[in-house]
Amino acid sequence: MVRLKNYLKESEKAYFTLEASLIIPMVLLFITLMIFMSFYSYDRSVLEHCAYEAALRGCGSHVKTNLEAQQLAQKAAGSLVEDKLFALKDFRYSADADANKVTVNYEGTVNMPFITWLGEYVPDIDFSIKVKKTANRLHRTKTIRICRRINNLLKEFEE
Repeated sequence: MVRLKNYLKESEKAYFTLEASLIIPMVLLFITLMIFMSFYSYDRSVLEHCAYEAALRGCGSHVKTNLEAQQLAQKAAGSLVEDKLFALKDFRYSADADANKVTVNYEGTVNMPFITWLGEYVPDIDFSIKVKKTANRLHRTKTIRICRRINNLLKEFEE
């Protein structure tokens, strides 16, 4: 009877060791993936904000030519994300401007561990980020006319 009790105690220890050896790597993998998913979310939100802000910088009323608008947006696109991104690799950005709008594009791939291994089992997985934001350019004459209309409407409303 004593031998049976000792055997059961030792087998319980062995079960715990076996369960821990299976569960702990899965928990560590899950924690690592959650950390990198948070990096992905952070980088995406930073890129969304910076793309729109860079497009707005190229849309000011002081900008006269399309080339000047494109250069301002391009310069802002590079400086706004500098030292802010955690997990992106192969990062690229571009800016384009025409008479009516300024567009800023960001592209990159999130550097995640085990992504190539996971890609073998889940073929549609894609951890690339592509952000495109557009802002309408301001035209001085139209802006002044719209402001005057708003002022006239406000005056009529007050009376």
